[in-house]
Amino acid sequence: MPGNQRGGLLPRGGGVLEVEEYVEFLAKEYLSGYVTRGGAAVKLVVVGDDAGSRRLSAGLAETAADGFVFAAVDAAGTRVHMVDQLFFAIARQVDWVGLAGDVVRRAYEHVGFPAQGGTPSGLSVSEVAAYHEVDGTELYRSARRALEHAVLGDSTLTHEFRVAMLRLCQSLLGRGDVDVAETEAVLGWLRGERVPAAKLRAVSLFTRVARHSARPLLLSLARWLRRAGRRGLIVELDLERLAVARRPPAEARDGFYYSKAAALDAYEVLRQLIDATDELEGVLLAVLIPPELVTDETRGLPAYSALQLRVADEVRDRRRPNPYAAMVRLSVRLEAVR
Repeated sequence: MPGNQRGGLLPRGGGVLEVEEYVEFLAKEYLSGYVTRGGAAVKLVVVGDDAGSRRLSAGLAETAADGFVFAAVDAAGTRVHMVDQLFFAIARQVDWVGLAGDVVRRAYEHVGFPAQGGTPSGLSVSEVAAYHEVDGTELYRSARRALEHAVLGDSTLTHEFRVAMLRLCQSLLGRGDVDVAETEAVLGWLRGERVPAAKLRAVSLFTRVARHSARPLLLSLARWLRRAGRRGLIVELDLERLAVARRPPAEARDGFYYSKAAALDAYEVLRQLIDATDELEGVLLAVLIPPELVTDETRGLPAYSALQLRVADEVRDRRRPNPYAAMVRLSVRLEAVR
Protein backbone atom coordinates (compact mmCIF):
# COMPACT_ATOMS: atom_id res chain seq x y z
CA MET A 1 0.00 0.00 0.00
CA PRO A 2 1.15 3.59 -0.60
CA GLY A 3 1.48 4.23 3.11
CA ASN A 4 4.11 1.50 3.42
CA GLN A 5 6.07 2.99 0.55
CA ARG A 6 6.16 6.55 1.93
CA GLY A 7 7.98 6.48 5.17
CA GLY A 8 5.81 4.02 7.06
CA LEU A 9 2.60 6.02 7.41
CA LEU A 10 0.75 2.89 8.47
CA PRO A 11 1.31 1.98 12.13
CA ARG A 12 3.02 -1.27 12.93
CA GLY A 13 0.57 -2.48 15.51
CA GLY A 14 -2.64 -1.90 17.43
CA GLY A 15 -6.24 -1.88 16.22
CA VAL A 16 -6.65 1.88 16.05
CA LEU A 17 -4.72 4.86 14.74
CA GLU A 18 -3.56 7.75 16.85
CA VAL A 19 -5.18 11.10 16.11
CA GLU A 20 -1.99 12.91 15.10
CA GLU A 21 -0.94 9.96 12.99
CA TYR A 22 -4.22 10.00 11.09
CA VAL A 23 -4.11 13.76 10.49
CA GLU A 24 -0.63 13.35 9.04
CA PHE A 25 -1.89 10.51 6.89
CA LEU A 26 -4.77 12.60 5.53
CA ALA A 27 -2.43 15.49 4.77
CA LYS A 28 0.02 13.32 2.83
CA GLU A 29 -2.23 10.77 1.18
CA TYR A 30 -5.34 12.86 0.44
CA LEU A 31 -4.98 16.63 0.83
CA SER A 32 -1.57 17.22 -0.74
CA GLY A 33 -2.42 15.33 -3.90
CA TYR A 34 -5.84 13.80 -4.42
CA VAL A 35 -8.00 16.59 -2.99
CA THR A 36 -5.74 19.35 -4.34
CA ARG A 37 -6.19 17.91 -7.83
CA GLY A 38 -9.98 18.00 -7.46
CA GLY A 39 -10.85 14.72 -5.76
CA ALA A 40 -13.29 14.35 -2.88
CA ALA A 41 -13.51 11.97 0.07
CA VAL A 42 -15.83 11.37 3.02
CA LYS A 43 -14.28 9.80 6.11
CA LEU A 44 -16.15 8.64 9.21
CA VAL A 45 -13.88 9.02 12.20
CA VAL A 46 -14.65 7.24 15.47
CA VAL A 47 -13.04 9.03 18.41
CA GLY A 48 -13.73 7.71 21.88
CA ASP A 49 -13.50 10.93 23.93
CA ASP A 50 -13.68 14.74 23.83
CA ALA A 51 -9.92 15.07 24.01
CA GLY A 52 -9.53 13.07 20.83
CA SER A 53 -12.17 15.15 19.06
CA ARG A 54 -10.44 18.38 20.05
CA ARG A 55 -7.07 17.08 18.86
CA LEU A 56 -8.54 16.00 15.54
CA SER A 57 -10.29 19.33 15.03
CA ALA A 58 -7.12 21.26 15.84
CA GLY A 59 -5.09 19.06 13.51
CA LEU A 60 -7.51 19.51 10.60
CA ALA A 61 -7.66 23.28 11.13
CA GLU A 62 -3.86 23.49 11.19
CA THR A 63 -3.60 21.41 8.03
CA ALA A 64 -6.24 23.55 6.30
CA ALA A 65 -4.11 26.66 6.83
CA ASP A 66 -2.01 25.50 3.87
CA GLY A 67 -4.34 26.83 1.19
CA PHE A 68 -7.62 25.18 2.20
CA VAL A 69 -10.83 26.61 3.64
CA PHE A 70 -11.83 24.93 6.90
CA ALA A 71 -15.35 24.77 8.34
CA ALA A 72 -16.38 23.01 11.56
CA VAL A 73 -20.04 22.05 11.99
CA ASP A 74 -21.43 20.59 15.22
CA ALA A 75 -24.79 18.83 15.29
CA ALA A 76 -25.40 20.43 18.68
CA GLY A 77 -25.41 23.89 17.10
CA THR A 78 -26.70 23.15 13.58
CA ARG A 79 -29.69 21.13 12.41
CA VAL A 80 -27.54 18.78 10.37
CA HIS A 81 -30.52 16.67 9.29
CA MET A 82 -31.41 19.58 6.96
CA VAL A 83 -28.91 20.06 4.14
CA ASP A 84 -29.73 23.75 3.78
CA GLN A 85 -28.79 24.34 7.42
CA LEU A 86 -25.54 22.45 6.83
CA PHE A 87 -24.78 24.70 3.87
CA PHE A 88 -25.54 27.83 5.90
CA ALA A 89 -23.24 26.68 8.72
CA ILE A 90 -20.40 26.21 6.24
CA ALA A 91 -21.18 29.46 4.41
CA ARG A 92 -20.92 31.48 7.64
CA GLN A 93 -17.30 30.37 7.92
CA VAL A 94 -16.33 31.32 4.36
CA ASP A 95 -14.67 34.65 3.52
CA TRP A 96 -16.89 35.37 0.52
CA VAL A 97 -15.56 38.87 -0.08
CA GLY A 98 -11.98 37.64 0.07
CA LEU A 99 -12.74 34.94 -2.51
CA ALA A 100 -14.46 37.48 -4.77
CA GLY A 101 -11.40 39.69 -4.42
CA ASP A 102 -9.14 36.93 -5.70
CA VAL A 103 -11.42 36.38 -8.71
CA VAL A 104 -11.45 40.13 -9.45
CA ARG A 105 -7.66 40.20 -9.16
CA ARG A 106 -7.45 37.44 -11.77
CA ALA A 107 -9.79 39.40 -14.04
CA TYR A 108 -7.46 42.40 -13.91
CA GLU A 109 -4.53 40.14 -14.71
CA HIS A 110 -6.47 38.65 -17.62
CA VAL A 111 -6.95 42.07 -19.22
CA GLY A 112 -3.31 42.98 -18.67
CA PHE A 113 -3.56 45.41 -15.74
CA PRO A 114 -2.80 43.51 -12.53
CA ALA A 115 -3.94 45.11 -9.28
CA GLN A 116 -1.44 46.07 -6.62
CA GLY A 117 -1.86 45.06 -2.97
CA GLY A 118 -3.45 42.01 -1.45
CA THR A 119 -6.71 43.33 0.02
CA PRO A 120 -10.17 43.61 -1.62
CA SER A 121 -10.28 47.31 -0.71
CA GLY A 122 -7.55 48.02 -3.27
CA LEU A 123 -9.39 46.50 -6.22
CA SER A 124 -11.51 49.44 -7.32
CA VAL A 125 -11.25 50.37 -10.97
CA SER A 126 -10.16 53.92 -10.11
CA GLU A 127 -7.17 52.72 -8.08
CA VAL A 128 -6.03 50.15 -10.61
CA ALA A 129 -6.50 52.59 -13.50
CA ALA A 130 -4.54 55.28 -11.67
CA TYR A 131 -1.68 52.89 -10.95
CA HIS A 132 -1.39 51.86 -14.60
CA GLU A 133 -2.21 55.36 -15.88
CA VAL A 134 -5.03 54.19 -18.13
CA ASP A 135 -8.59 55.36 -18.68
CA GLY A 136 -10.86 54.12 -15.86
CA THR A 137 -13.94 53.73 -18.06
CA GLU A 138 -12.14 51.53 -20.56
CA LEU A 139 -10.57 49.45 -17.80
CA TYR A 140 -13.98 49.04 -16.18
CA ARG A 141 -15.49 47.74 -19.40
CA SER A 142 -12.66 45.26 -19.90
CA ALA A 143 -12.65 44.06 -16.29
CA ARG A 144 -16.42 43.67 -16.15
CA ARG A 145 -16.44 41.75 -19.42
CA ALA A 146 -13.73 39.42 -18.09
CA LEU A 147 -15.66 38.87 -14.85
CA GLU A 148 -18.90 38.11 -16.64
CA HIS A 149 -17.11 35.59 -18.84
CA ALA A 150 -15.33 33.95 -15.90
CA VAL A 151 -18.32 33.84 -13.54
CA LEU A 152 -21.52 33.79 -15.59
CA GLY A 153 -19.85 31.65 -18.22
CA ASP A 154 -18.94 28.90 -15.74
CA SER A 155 -21.74 26.38 -16.33
CA THR A 156 -20.38 24.08 -13.60
CA LEU A 157 -21.86 26.52 -11.03
CA THR A 158 -25.59 26.84 -10.43
CA HIS A 159 -27.21 29.91 -11.97
CA GLU A 160 -28.13 31.59 -8.67
CA PHE A 161 -24.66 30.96 -7.28
CA ARG A 162 -23.12 32.59 -10.35
CA VAL A 163 -25.37 35.62 -9.96
CA ALA A 164 -24.46 35.94 -6.27
CA MET A 165 -20.73 35.66 -6.95
CA LEU A 166 -20.88 38.18 -9.81
CA ARG A 167 -22.60 40.69 -7.52
CA LEU A 168 -19.85 40.30 -4.90
CA CYS A 169 -17.19 40.75 -7.57
CA GLN A 170 -18.93 43.81 -9.01
CA SER A 171 -19.13 45.39 -5.57
CA LEU A 172 -15.32 45.46 -5.44
CA LEU A 173 -14.99 47.36 -8.72
CA GLY A 174 -16.28 50.50 -7.01
CA ARG A 175 -18.40 51.72 -9.93
CA GLY A 176 -21.77 51.67 -8.16
CA ASP A 177 -23.12 48.52 -9.82
CA VAL A 178 -23.63 46.92 -6.38
CA ASP A 179 -23.83 49.04 -3.23
CA VAL A 180 -23.14 48.07 0.38
CA ALA A 181 -26.75 47.15 1.14
CA GLU A 182 -26.93 44.88 -1.90
CA THR A 183 -23.66 43.22 -0.94
CA GLU A 184 -25.07 42.52 2.52
CA ALA A 185 -28.20 41.08 0.93
CA VAL A 186 -26.10 38.61 -1.09
CA LEU A 187 -24.09 37.61 1.97
CA GLY A 188 -27.26 37.21 4.01
CA TRP A 189 -28.75 35.00 1.29
CA LEU A 190 -25.69 32.76 1.36
CA ARG A 191 -25.70 32.52 5.16
CA GLY A 192 -29.39 31.80 5.56
CA GLU A 193 -30.25 35.11 7.18
CA ARG A 194 -33.64 36.80 6.91
CA VAL A 195 -33.35 39.08 3.89
CA PRO A 196 -36.44 40.90 2.54
CA ALA A 197 -37.55 39.56 -0.82
CA ALA A 198 -37.36 43.04 -2.35
CA LYS A 199 -33.65 43.28 -1.51
CA LEU A 200 -33.00 39.88 -3.02
CA ARG A 201 -34.84 40.83 -6.21
CA ALA A 202 -32.65 43.93 -6.46
CA VAL A 203 -29.63 41.66 -6.92
CA SER A 204 -31.51 39.18 -9.18
CA LEU A 205 -31.93 36.49 -6.53
CA PHE A 206 -35.56 35.40 -6.63
CA THR A 207 -35.69 32.37 -4.34
CA ARG A 208 -34.22 31.63 -0.93
CA VAL A 209 -31.90 28.70 -0.35
CA ALA A 210 -33.92 25.60 0.57
CA ARG A 211 -33.37 21.87 0.88
CA HIS A 212 -33.79 21.27 -2.84
CA SER A 213 -31.17 23.89 -3.80
CA ALA A 214 -28.64 23.62 -0.95
CA ARG A 215 -26.73 20.59 -2.19
CA PRO A 216 -26.07 22.09 -5.67
CA LEU A 217 -24.93 25.28 -3.92
CA LEU A 218 -22.51 23.26 -1.79
CA LEU A 219 -21.11 21.68 -4.94
CA SER A 220 -20.78 25.15 -6.46
CA LEU A 221 -19.00 26.47 -3.36
CA ALA A 222 -16.40 23.72 -3.60
CA ARG A 223 -15.72 24.61 -7.23
CA TRP A 224 -15.71 28.35 -6.54
CA LEU A 225 -12.99 27.95 -3.92
CA ARG A 226 -10.72 26.43 -6.51
CA ARG A 227 -11.60 29.09 -9.10
CA ALA A 228 -10.48 31.63 -6.50
CA GLY A 229 -7.13 29.90 -6.03
CA ARG A 230 -7.81 27.81 -2.92
CA ARG A 231 -6.72 24.18 -2.81
CA GLY A 232 -10.06 22.94 -1.56
CA LEU A 233 -12.53 22.67 1.32
CA ILE A 234 -12.15 20.72 4.56
CA VAL A 235 -15.35 20.21 6.56
CA GLU A 236 -15.44 18.71 10.03
CA LEU A 237 -18.93 17.44 10.87
CA ASP A 238 -19.40 16.40 14.51
CA LEU A 239 -22.38 14.05 14.96
CA GLU A 240 -21.89 13.28 18.65
CA ARG A 241 -25.21 14.91 19.59
CA LEU A 242 -27.10 12.28 17.56
CA ALA A 243 -26.22 9.71 20.22
CA VAL A 244 -28.29 11.55 22.87
CA ALA A 245 -31.57 9.62 23.01
CA ARG A 246 -33.30 11.72 25.67
CA ARG A 247 -33.21 15.45 26.01
CA PRO A 248 -32.07 16.68 29.41
CA PRO A 249 -34.31 18.91 31.57
CA ALA A 250 -35.09 22.29 30.01
CA GLU A 251 -32.69 24.18 32.24
CA ALA A 252 -29.82 21.87 31.23
CA ARG A 253 -30.40 21.85 27.47
CA ASP A 254 -27.79 23.24 25.12
CA GLY A 255 -28.41 23.46 21.40
CA PHE A 256 -30.36 20.98 19.31
CA TYR A 257 -31.45 17.42 20.10
CA TYR A 258 -32.57 14.78 17.64
CA SER A 259 -35.44 12.34 17.54
CA LYS A 260 -34.77 9.01 15.92
CA ALA A 261 -36.43 10.24 12.72
CA ALA A 262 -34.23 13.35 12.68
CA ALA A 263 -31.12 11.23 13.27
CA LEU A 264 -32.05 9.06 10.28
CA ASP A 265 -32.54 12.21 8.21
CA ALA A 266 -29.00 13.29 9.19
CA TYR A 267 -27.69 9.94 7.98
CA GLU A 268 -29.54 10.45 4.70
CA VAL A 269 -27.85 13.84 4.22
CA LEU A 270 -24.51 12.14 4.82
CA ARG A 271 -25.40 9.32 2.44
CA GLN A 272 -26.19 11.85 -0.28
CA LEU A 273 -22.85 13.57 0.23
CA ILE A 274 -21.03 10.24 -0.03
CA ASP A 275 -22.84 9.50 -3.27
CA ALA A 276 -21.95 12.97 -4.56
CA THR A 277 -18.17 12.58 -4.21
CA ASP A 278 -17.84 12.24 -7.99
CA GLU A 279 -19.44 15.69 -8.32
CA LEU A 280 -17.68 17.36 -5.39
CA GLU A 281 -14.44 19.07 -6.33
CA GLY A 282 -11.58 19.39 -3.86
CA VAL A 283 -13.42 18.41 -0.68
CA LEU A 284 -12.53 16.38 2.40
CA LEU A 285 -15.44 15.73 4.76
CA ALA A 286 -14.39 14.32 8.13
CA VAL A 287 -17.42 13.07 10.08
CA LEU A 288 -16.84 12.57 13.81
CA ILE A 289 -19.08 9.97 15.40
CA PRO A 290 -19.00 8.49 18.92
CA PRO A 291 -18.39 4.73 19.28
CA GLU A 292 -21.95 4.02 20.36
CA LEU A 293 -23.36 5.13 17.00
CA VAL A 294 -21.33 2.43 15.28
CA THR A 295 -23.30 -0.36 16.97
CA ASP A 296 -26.57 1.19 18.24
CA GLU A 297 -29.34 -0.51 16.26
CA THR A 298 -31.89 2.12 17.32
CA ARG A 299 -30.13 5.45 16.65
CA GLY A 300 -26.81 4.41 15.15
CA LEU A 301 -25.58 3.48 11.70
CA PRO A 302 -27.21 0.00 11.81
CA ALA A 303 -30.60 1.74 11.90
CA TYR A 304 -29.98 3.19 8.43
CA SER A 305 -28.64 0.51 6.16
CA ALA A 306 -28.33 2.84 3.14
CA LEU A 307 -25.50 4.61 4.95
CA GLN A 308 -24.07 1.67 6.85
CA LEU A 309 -23.53 -0.30 3.65
CA ARG A 310 -21.40 2.56 2.32
CA VAL A 311 -19.16 2.87 5.37
CA ALA A 312 -19.24 -0.60 6.95
CA ASP A 313 -15.88 -2.05 7.93
CA GLU A 314 -14.02 -3.68 5.12
CA VAL A 315 -11.89 -6.75 5.81
CA ARG A 316 -10.39 -5.66 9.11
CA ASP A 317 -7.18 -6.75 10.75
CA ARG A 318 -7.56 -6.32 14.50
CA ARG A 319 -3.82 -5.78 14.84
CA ARG A 320 -3.33 -3.37 11.95
CA PRO A 321 -5.74 -0.51 11.15
CA ASN A 322 -6.54 0.55 7.60
CA PRO A 323 -6.44 4.37 7.32
CA TYR A 324 -7.80 4.18 3.77
CA ALA A 325 -11.09 2.74 5.01
CA ALA A 326 -14.30 4.76 4.91
CA MET A 327 -14.52 4.41 8.70
CA VAL A 328 -11.48 4.66 10.97
CA ARG A 329 -11.05 4.40 14.73
CA LEU A 330 -8.69 6.78 16.49
CA SER A 331 -6.98 6.94 19.85
CA VAL A 332 -5.12 9.79 21.59
CA ARG A 333 -1.50 9.80 22.60
CA LEU A 334 -1.39 9.95 26.35
CA GLU A 335 1.30 12.63 26.37
CA ALA A 336 -0.87 14.80 24.11
CA VAL A 337 -3.57 15.20 26.75
CA ARG A 338 -1.46 15.48 29.90
